[in-house]
Amino acid sequence: MAKTSSKSSKKPASKKVAGDGDEKTPVQHSLLRKAEPDDKLLEIYQKIERKMTGRVEKAVNALTGCRFKFEAEAKGKVDPSDWLGQQEPGVIILQFHIGSAEQPVFVRVSRLFVTALVDCFYGGQYDGTTEPKPKLSRSESAMVERLARLLAEMLAHSWSTLCETPVRYLGYQTELDDIEIAADYGEAIQTCFACELATHEIDAIEIAQPVEGLIAIHSQLARKPGQEDDEIDPAWKNALQESVEQVFLPIRSVLARPTMSLSELSRLSVGDILPVAPTDNVPLIVGDRIFAHGSIGEQNGGVAFKINNFL
Repeated sequence: MAKTSSKSSKKPASKKVAGDGDEKTPVQHSLLRKAEPDDKLLEIYQKIERKMTGRVEKAVNALTGCRFKFEAEAKGKVDPSDWLGQQEPGVIILQFHIGSAEQPVFVRVSRLFVTALVDCFYGGQYDGTTEPKPKLSRSESAMVERLARLLAEMLAHSWSTLCETPVRYLGYQTELDDIEIAADYGEAIQTCFACELATHEIDAIEIAQPVEGLIAIHSQLARKPGQEDDEIDPAWKNALQESVEQVFLPIRSVLARPTMSLSELSRLSVGDILPVAPTDNVPLIVGDRIFAHGSIGEQNGGVAFKINNFL
């Protein structure tokens, strides 16, 4: 993961732009402003948030065997640099890429939540008094990776109700100074997930979803499943149909498939007659597939095939 200039955990860090050092103001978008067209996009994301709440609760309970109860709270727009600068030391920041969005989704996981997960995973009982250690233990690091996989599945499943959107886990950081925020990241939508375990409340997870990412997949959300981007040209469609109708296909029928021994085959000569049993189930073969069944007869002095049924 690329590194940038350091950010204090107490003071919001400013974004830096490569080049002449001048600050670049992100493009402002109308998302989350009242009476704007993008309010519809916000409504869609709120549905995704509700979907994520149930999904993460189910996944965490299945992983740990304990009963966590999650609740989500939408915090609105936030500047990602300010958001990072307000985090307490020791938090865990995971990054994910969703769909075609250029900017990653940041997920903050509290150390206390990871400690509770480890206690429950190994059969212990979280009592609300356990204090996290300064550095992640091997068990906690493994739990973070398990949680990251669950969160990736949760994000993908939550978005799948609207469109199939791939989610890729990029890794995690415990040092805020090592996290890079692109100058054109723009604003993010902040969602907090708190959980309760045995009457103990834990500030568990925060998700910072970039507004740019929602705009990037707006066309996917607006398009119905299976709908093409462009309508078919009627003239081209008619020309194609006419061309297909002029294609010639080989058609044949097989009256019988007799068998004989090698000695009988060697004694055949010109003028010999091979008996063919009459049948009303002669196959009509188009290419290499049986198209219909029928019977052999006579019409206008010639041999003819009468179709009895199609396959």
